[in-house]
Amino acid sequence: YKAIYASDTSVTVQIPRAIPQNISNTITVITKGGTVTYNFTTLIPALKVTGIFNEYTPAGDTLTLTGQNFDLYDLDTSSTTVTFTGGTIVNVVSGTATTLNVIVPADAQPGPLLLKGTEPLNISVTTIAWYKDNRNFLFDMSNFDGWNGSSFLSSGPSPAPINGPYFKVTKSWQGNWAWDPFCSNNCAMPQALVDDPSQYVNYALKFEMNVPVGPPSLPLKLYMVFNSGNFKEFFYDPSGSGSFPFTTNGKWETFTVPLKSWGNLDGLEFSNPIIMEFMLKDANPSQSDFAICNCRMVPIN
Repeated sequence: YKAIYASDTSVTVQIPRAIPQNISNTITVITKGGTVTYNFTTLIPALKVTGIFNEYTPAGDTLTLTGQNFDLYDLDTSSTTVTFTGGTIVNVVSGTATTLNVIVPADAQPGPLLLKGTEPLNISVTTIAWYKDNRNFLFDMSNFDGWNGSSFLSSGPSPAPINGPYFKVTKSWQGNWAWDPFCSNNCAMPQALVDDPSQYVNYALKFEMNVPVGPPSLPLKLYMVFNSGNFKEFFYDPSGSGSFPFTTNGKWETFTVPLKSWGNLDGLEFSNPIIMEFMLKDANPSQSDFAICNCRMVPIN
């Protein structure tokens, strides 16, 4: 029984957070004075698997799937399984309405994950995001050949690497909107995007970033630019809310920048390679301390 609020003209009750096994599309109110039934369309929120918190979670560590309404679809118990590419099946060890946690098996291979629930719903979802997504890296950080970036290459120990060398951008930025990249390189583009540039709406730039707690952290939006004769720029806010300095609390986290979010890529020719540059750019001087790696261009639809 749920608490209700009733007046002479209305009854207010919270809809139970559970999918009914038998949907009658009616509401029945039973009182001492009588019973009435009202036609009511039952709307069930969709199950959404939005991504993987860190696509490069090491074997033996906890990988977190993110989404919505996991609890509503009974996917928050140890009876829920995740199958990694390669065939290894593991149980979900904990979960909430928006997260499911599993331990990465030692033989996990790059690829999508299969999420399966039990009866009566028998949910089965294959993730769009890949574990250790190795498709279309923009450049090889183990053999980096860009004209800006070599001085920022690091192999740890702080933070510990998750896939070889990364950029550790501990740097003073001079302000005055100065052009001062921490990475400039000829970057590989997916052939499908080269063949049909209008397909950019189905692609995203992805990378892992590790930002310590407390300043300087990431003080500004991450500025990125395409240059193929046409100059296209974007200021990316990983917080989604303009909250800076930004931190990942010292953990590696996957970030997804859909190309359609740039808002200015119609008509851009995606050559292979294409020049891409990354920096922090602002009117005021600032300090930064963050790590970034695994820059890749992958399909998201």
